Amino acid sequence: KAQAEVARLLAQGETLESIASWADEVRPERKETSSWHYINLPIATPHGAWQPFCPDSGCVIRAVFDMQARLADTAQAREARAEALKFLVHFASDLHQPLHAGENGDRGGNDLPIVFHSRPSNLHSFWDTSLVQSTLALPGVHERLLRRAGIFERRRLQKGDPAAWAWQAHDVSRDSAYSPLPTARPAILDDAYVRAAAPAVELHLRRAGLRLARLLNETLGR
Repeated sequence: KAQAEVARLLAQGETLESIASWADEVRPERKETSSWHYINLPIATPHGAWQPFCPDSGCVIRAVFDMQARLADTAQAREARAEALKFLVHFASDLHQPLHAGENGDRGGNDLPIVFHSRPSNLHSFWDTSLVQSTLALPGVHERLLRRAGIFERRRLQKGDPAAWAWQAHDVSRDSAYSPLPTARPAILDDAYVRAAAPAVELHLRRAGLRLARLLNETLGR
């Protein structure tokens, strides 16, 4: 039922994959959405209330809750609900990128310079793209991510709510993104850093897919 409603809301030819980056594409024109992609939870902060770290303009946790509510509201026009679906798909994914949740006084790694394979970048961009690509290239990762989840894995990985998921991503940023960094700046990252981070990257890709499925089933499958 959720799949059928997704197909009804999206335009002809659109899929969940094709609209996954839409929220980034409209960001330059929709500047009010900029802060909806992340929440800066300091890595030294223990789990607790997330609201003090969510600005008045919004954050990714609030955006996931808001877009799920908009998508569920059948009184809304189809176009409005389709937009909410596009936002929800993207923000549910952003929520699982550890540097969209944790930070160390550097805007989620945006202000922390790194070099990987002689290419300069910043830690946030590296976790956004290069690290994911490098992890997917490791033996077996792609196949494991495409494997159909069994009931016990779904129950384990889908439990909690977007706030709890953000704190999990925060912990990964602390333990797998920041803690292994060399002290020099720019930080020179190597394949050993990739191999050490890869299990967390794979887990969060898996979590993101299963949790998005849960959100869509909850919202559209009733």
